[in-house]
Amino acid sequence: MAERYKIYDKLGAGGVGAVYRAYDNELKRWVAIKRLMSASDEKGDQNLATELRREADALASLRNPNIVTIFDVASDAEGLFMVMELLEGEDLADVVARGPLHYDDFKELASQTLEGLLAAHERHILHRDIKPENIKVERLPGGRMQSKIIDFGLARAGMKARKQTEDQEGSVMGSIFYMAPEQLTRAPVDVRTDLYALGCVFYEALSGKKAFDGESLNDVIDKHINHDIVPLNLVAPHVPPWLGAWVLRLMALNPEDRPATAQQAIEEFRAWEKMSAAPPMMPWMPPSHGQQGGAYTQPMYPTGSLTTSTVPVQSGYYQPPAAEVYAQPVLEVIPDAEPIVEIAAYTTPLARQSPTVQPARTGVQPARTGQIKRTASTRVHALSHRDEVPSGGPNIKLFAVIGGLVVLILVAAWFIFGGKGDPSSGGAASDSLLGSTGQPEVTFKLPEDRIVPPVDSDLCLHLIAGVGCLDPEGQIAGPSKEVIEWHDLATRGDDNFLRAYDKSADYAPRRIFWPPTKGGFGAKANRSVLDFHPREGRPIAMALTDLADAKGLFPFGEIVPPKGDPGLTLAVVFQADESRLPMRVFTLFGEDDISVSLRIDKDRRMIAEFRNGPSLGTITSRDVNPTLPCTAVFTWDKATGATEFRVKDAPGKVFQVKGKTRPPTKPLTRLQLGKVVDANHSDAPSSEQFSGYLAEVIVYASQLKLDQVQLVESQILRDHYMQGPPPAAPKK
Repeated sequence: MAERYKIYDKLGAGGVGAVYRAYDNELKRWVAIKRLMSASDEKGDQNLATELRREADALASLRNPNIVTIFDVASDAEGLFMVMELLEGEDLADVVARGPLHYDDFKELASQTLEGLLAAHERHILHRDIKPENIKVERLPGGRMQSKIIDFGLARAGMKARKQTEDQEGSVMGSIFYMAPEQLTRAPVDVRTDLYALGCVFYEALSGKKAFDGESLNDVIDKHINHDIVPLNLVAPHVPPWLGAWVLRLMALNPEDRPATAQQAIEEFRAWEKMSAAPPMMPWMPPSHGQQGGAYTQPMYPTGSLTTSTVPVQSGYYQPPAAEVYAQPVLEVIPDAEPIVEIAAYTTPLARQSPTVQPARTGVQPARTGQIKRTASTRVHALSHRDEVPSGGPNIKLFAVIGGLVVLILVAAWFIFGGKGDPSSGGAASDSLLGSTGQPEVTFKLPEDRIVPPVDSDLCLHLIAGVGCLDPEGQIAGPSKEVIEWHDLATRGDDNFLRAYDKSADYAPRRIFWPPTKGGFGAKANRSVLDFHPREGRPIAMALTDLADAKGLFPFGEIVPPKGDPGLTLAVVFQADESRLPMRVFTLFGEDDISVSLRIDKDRRMIAEFRNGPSLGTITSRDVNPTLPCTAVFTWDKATGATEFRVKDAPGKVFQVKGKTRPPTKPLTRLQLGKVVDANHSDAPSSEQFSGYLAEVIVYASQLKLDQVQLVESQILRDHYMQGPPPAAPKK
């Protein structure tokens, strides 16, 4: 080797051997050299050496623009090596780390990597280690993204199904985040194994999140084997439903449910892309995420696209519907005029719902930036997208007239019978600041850039610092403005709100942007929080008062049974002021001394308290730092009394412990942030005052399952608010 190739530096380690940057003295070009086997290993295992040489020769025969080119395969005194083209650009992993791919780039990635795999598979070569680090990407002069698959170090020539390669210790080789279940269970692998791994790569490229992730190696393996995956539309609402369904098809648990070949996967992609609409749910998606009732046994495909498919096509395959017209009522209040209901018709094609599959959530709700939806306490709900309304004509006008009359009657009734309200009843919708001033109220919704929390029908309280905050004048609170009312976004909660003590700006938190934290571990830029630092010696506090007829909708209530396991899940995003410890962050309580609360002692330990009268369970955290941005999650099971406390801080430290306390028999309906001062306006005890920042609160009337809790604490909360330290400056 030394006569022709001059080694300069080591580029990294591949699936089998190290890779070096070298210069070809004969052809005058830079190359990459991969050492496959040392001379001693080659002598010790002639069978392996022969097989590696055969595979290297097979790889060298590949000529495809989407696979790294092999120039030469040779041996020297140190052993077997391959000479390859030296690729410019960067790994796909580095690109995705900066954010999900744009659709145009993803389309290039998908088509090129599938073309590359198809070329390898046609030569009877499996890759078996597809992952973002093994895909090189480069921006071409014309702007297109060029992708190339590298590192066929785990490839096995021959298309016959074979067991996964094992290293000398018997453990499965490859990247655990992208390995198919058959690899993890040492079952036979084939071309569909590569498609599964590529599906995992596509999921990450579109969402920026790993499809199967966990806090330990065993967690990741279990999620692969159990196919515990969050649908792509929940993680990345911007991804078209058909594209998310196609990616999940590549990642189907059973190889039989995946495309039979890379060619079939390419054809399905092209067919779905050309269709005007796509089904919201596909049969290979996990049943726990939207499939109810009967199960499918055959995959569905687009109409008339798979002429080469060897997989039987379901007889009742999906037919794209014609564009349908739906209507959404919008209540518009016109000064000095009768309220009118406008019907805003639109013709966006929506997929028909399968009779055996419940429609999946789109993953996002449209933001409402102060548009008026109701007057006083009268609420006008928008039609569901499943409620068909004839397009145009007399029916629309008739509905508008009837709707306007109904609203007018309700508004008049409100002024006659309940317009004044009860100023002492905090939290009732009719006692809102806007309602009490006679101005129209505003209904707030989840912002477009946020993921809809799982099991959102069980959400009874959802507070986000940047949404639903009203200042003393009843307007949307801007930065540095006091927040008198903090409105709930949960449909189940029916527009509840927290109010500052005494309806006074003196005790109200201020809406600000989360300040940076020393050391770089802090919140992302432009993330809103409510500032609960005391002002002029006065504690800052907000409370949700007794909801009366809404009690049953809250944790441990009885009126509406939740879809999940009855109980409580509470998540909060906050940061405590280290100079003012100890403190109590919040308390959620009900009658008979029943409560859940979070305290922080002077040693920065967080203490979760689950109280039911004389029965008190406490869990004290270790290692995590509450004076940095944190997420904390509490769960309490109604049937068994099982509790759990989970915390993650900005640097990534994790604490989670389970316990058990006698479960409540009455609902928890009052949320208190900080300590409400007494009627004489005297200060609360310092240990009860919360001082710091609060960004978000989520309360469920059920105990979420583990994967749902992980989705809430990681992707919905922590990933939205927090970031690690900035990269260190390069050493001079």
